[in-house]
Amino acid sequence: MGGRLLYGWDMSRRVLDALASARPAVSFEFFPPKDQAAEALLKARVDALGPLQPDFVSVTFGAGGGGGDRAEASIAATKAVGQVTLAARVAHLALAGQTVADLQRAAGWFLEAGVEGFMALRGDPPDGPGGAWVGHPGGLTYAVELVELLRQVTALPVGVAAFPHGHPTAPSLEIDARVLAAKQAAGADFAVTQVLFSAEAYRALLDRAERHGVTMPIVPGIMPITARSKVEKLELFSGAALPGPLAVALVKAGGVAGAQERVGLEWSVELVDQLLAEGAPGVHFYTLNSSEATQRICDTLGLRGALAGS
Repeated sequence: MGGRLLYGWDMSRRVLDALASARPAVSFEFFPPKDQAAEALLKARVDALGPLQPDFVSVTFGAGGGGGDRAEASIAATKAVGQVTLAARVAHLALAGQTVADLQRAAGWFLEAGVEGFMALRGDPPDGPGGAWVGHPGGLTYAVELVELLRQVTALPVGVAAFPHGHPTAPSLEIDARVLAAKQAAGADFAVTQVLFSAEAYRALLDRAERHGVTMPIVPGIMPITARSKVEKLELFSGAALPGPLAVALVKAGGVAGAQERVGLEWSVELVDQLLAEGAPGVHFYTLNSSEATQRICDTLGLRGALAGS
């Protein structure tokens, strides 16, 4: 690939322009559907969120087989999403199970499909949270290497992950912040956090990042809380415990129909409001391929994308 910029010169800068806007950017994350029925449902959910005029939407790197299998699932989902939204599309690339050649091919496919940015990620361990992460013998080991690879082929915005409670393998929070700075130095343009439960965690992350010279926008990632069972999975992946008041409120809600959802969405609305008050450049919603809860939060706060659809 020779280090020469091959793609991206004439592409839009909508993602970065939205994150630099005075108005908070709004973005949504989806995952590839497993079959045609799920694809139709995904497109309906993306379409339902259309009135919110998201600035960008991202599609995760599909689970399943290694090599091209995951890329093909993601590129198909990215194309499907593009049929029902005018928002900029951001493709995920993850190292797990991929050779360098796999990653290069996938990047080319995404660029040909008209994506307007990438998320460069290491990826989750194959055995789930707490499992050992083992790179492909012909692949890369760290997300910073993937940022460098993408910078060889595109001038489009590249995003990376940020960890409010530290990456599970980081020896300390300060070293984790140093890694985030290294991703920026390698060419990353913005970061999106793992799921946040509190504005305090976001503020602490910003403080650490600033100490290590990080100047790129850091977007808080939010998953609308609709049930205690979903939050338990989030705690495993993020390594963070629920704030005490929220945990107590969810327990008190018990099994009453809709009660946990009301508690969770009230907390989510307040959290997003606090994050924006802290100066967050926007909010990235982990939708889990649903739409109603995200739409209710945005409608309550009057959130709309800054640029998309204008």
